[in-house]
Order: sequence, then C-alpha cells, then structure tokens
Amino acid sequence: MMNMHNKQIKVWDLFIRVFHWTVVILFFCNYLLSDRGQLFQRGSTLHIYAGYIIICFVLARLIWGVIGSKNARFSSFIPSYTEFKEYTKKLLSGEHPYYEGHNPAGAVMIVCLLAGLLITGVTGWLASISDSIDGWQAAIASATDIVPWGDIHSFFANLTMLGAGIHITAVLVISYLTKENLVRTMISGYKKSK
Repeated sequence: MMNMHNKQIKVWDLFIRVFHWTVVILFFCNYLLSDRGQLFQRGSTLHIYAGYIIICFVLARLIWGVIGSKNARFSSFIPSYTEFKEYTKKLLSGEHPYYEGHNPAGAVMIVCLLAGLLITGVTGWLASISDSIDGWQAAIASATDIVPWGDIHSFFANLTMLGAGIHITAVLVISYLTKENLVRTMISGYKKSK
C-alpha cells in the first residue's frame, strides 16, 4: 500500500522545464564564456543568437504565464504584498510551508529574473545593431546612438547573474529545509504532494 506522503503530483509542464533549462544553459554560456574562448565571445554570432533565443523563450514564457498550465500562470503564483510578508515571517520563524509551485519569495525572484533576462537581451540586441548602416535596425541605432547600450547590457547581465546566484542558493537552501529536491522537480516535473 502506497504511503500518501510518497504520492507524486505534476507541478511543471514540459514547456516550463524546457524553457528553464534552455535559458539556464544559454545564459550561463553567454555570461561565463563571453570573455573566454571564441564560441560565446561577446559580439560573436553564437553569443548574439543565444541572446535572441533567450529573448524568444522569455516572450513565450510571458505568454505561457497567461494561457499555460495551472502552476505556470502568473495569476497562480505572484503573491500579494501581504502573502509575501506572511511567508517571510514564517520562514524567519523556522516554518517552511508547503507550496505546490513557487513559494512567494520564489515567485518574486522569477519575475525579477524574467525582467532581467528580457532587459539584458534587448540591450544586447541594441548594442549589436549599433553598426547597422541601412534598414530599420539602422534607424533604431541612429536614433539611440548616444546611449551606451553595451555598458547597460553588461550591467543588466551582471545584475541578472546576481539574481541567478541568489535563486540557485535559495533553491538549495529551501530544498534542504523542506526535504524536497526542487532541482529534480524542475527536471521531472513532479514533486511529493503535501
């Protein structure tokens, strides 16, 4: 007879898992290898196209956040200020409430990371078109040529990497405290039910 505590429930759909791991791999390759080697070197074709893929995935994730599965929808996990405050109080008092999907702190981090990825990608694109000489991209480059897009891109890439580091640390700490393997959940899509 199966113990009810061992029952697995589906939390993350295939799109969320593919989105997550694709963006993780491409962002880390672009960030960590941009000054090393030739493949993902800043301004290289691979660096630029990895950025385009990240932008497309983030835009698709924003759409999926409205029309996707239950736990993927922003309406199911973005907390109110009160919910966030209550969760933080419980966390600081040693309580670790169960959440099927994102906990309130994780939800806030997801929104910050999505924004950081999108801003990093768009500013990278704007930096990459600065040498365009004709077409609509040249018009945009000409209209914004006084803006140091490369510096802004680097700033947001660093900020997003900081957020990713905080996110990874929090996932590991919460996994330890709650005895849930959140990394495995993002691979398989399943976690233990309450």
